[in-house]
Amino acid sequence: MDFFVIDTVGDTSHHGPKPKLPKVKLPQTYLSVFDGSTPAAVEPKQEEKVEEESEEEDDYGGLPPPGESIANILSKDIDDVPIVLDTPKRSGSLPSFRADTRAGTSKGMYTRRGITKENELNQTDVNAEMKQTVLTPGIEKKEDIARLGMKDDKLKKLNRAERKKTKGRNWFDMAAPEITPEVSNELTLIKMRSVLDPKKVYGRVEKRKTPKYFEIGTVIESPLDHYNERGTKRSKKQSLVDELLADAEFQKYNKRKYAEALEKKKKKAYHKAAIKMKHDKKKKK
Repeated sequence: MDFFVIDTVGDTSHHGPKPKLPKVKLPQTYLSVFDGSTPAAVEPKQEEKVEEESEEEDDYGGLPPPGESIANILSKDIDDVPIVLDTPKRSGSLPSFRADTRAGTSKGMYTRRGITKENELNQTDVNAEMKQTVLTPGIEKKEDIARLGMKDDKLKKLNRAERKKTKGRNWFDMAAPEITPEVSNELTLIKMRSVLDPKKVYGRVEKRKTPKYFEIGTVIESPLDHYNERGTKRSKKQSLVDELLADAEFQKYNKRKYAEALEKKKKKAYHKAAIKMKHDKKKKK
């Protein structure tokens, strides 16, 4: 392979003396050797500031910038580099890393997160904590302190009574509601739902008595349905009774069924009266 150089200046012997080219000063090589007797050389502070500014400007997510070795980060202890992954709320955004400075008490777990006693003291409100430590006259009536002086049998009775207040964990701790006249009306309507709308078929209500644990809720309509299929805000009421009273079709159906029931009752009464009259005539004879 042949090497060649292109001369862009040309022959300058006729025009005068040759121009002096600028000399480029190369940086001196720096070798630090530590033999155990002389202290190691300290780098100037200006270079540290420049490096810190460059690190603040370019964030590589905990990785070294290009051109530097990763051996320094690998040699560091986990306690020196506390990093926490922040999961984003939106699906499109990427997760970010930050230093964890949450307060804690245990040493092993929280020292890895970079938590110190200074951070913990800075984040606690001393005045609020001191107010809770003041002894008051009714401190023995508090629930936690009152349980400490109880016997095992009494504690078992208390726990049993608290468990009876809810249906249990399998029913998501459903509480027993207070039965008011409004709630009792709602329950009677739910039991009579097969009579109210004969076109719909409902399952038979197993328990005739009102259950101890129950909840009454509303069906949330799907946003995928057409707006004509959903109920308007004007038609939505607070209770089932109000909805039935506001429904015009139900009022027509209710009036028709009520008139039919009265006619049946009249026919039944007339039939009974006719039978009674025949029975009285036979007695007179």
